[in-house]
Amino acid sequence: PAPPPNKPEPPRPAPSAPTVGFAVQLAAFSQAEEAAKLRDRARAAGFSAFIESVDTDKGTLSRVRVGPVADRAEAEALKAQLAARLGISGIVQTHP
Repeated sequence: PAPPPNKPEPPRPAPSAPTVGFAVQLAAFSQAEEAAKLRDRARAAGFSAFIESVDTDKGTLSRVRVGPVADRAEAEALKAQLAARLGISGIVQTHP
């Protein structure tokens, strides 16, 4: 017997926001408590900070990031604000 015909994939809804933006990474810690301290410090300064865990060959790291924002220019401006207000020179990275 012939195999059943392939079902077409259902249409995906259009994303309401861009799928890739930018975030400023402030630091990465092997201890989640240290990451939480920096995240809270950034939030207290008025930034939208979050922690992203990543598994590496050296164990799990907790990245402290601020954002995300829509484009690189906005991320660079955010990086400058972070340096001025927190004294931390971050790294602009794509998100997610």
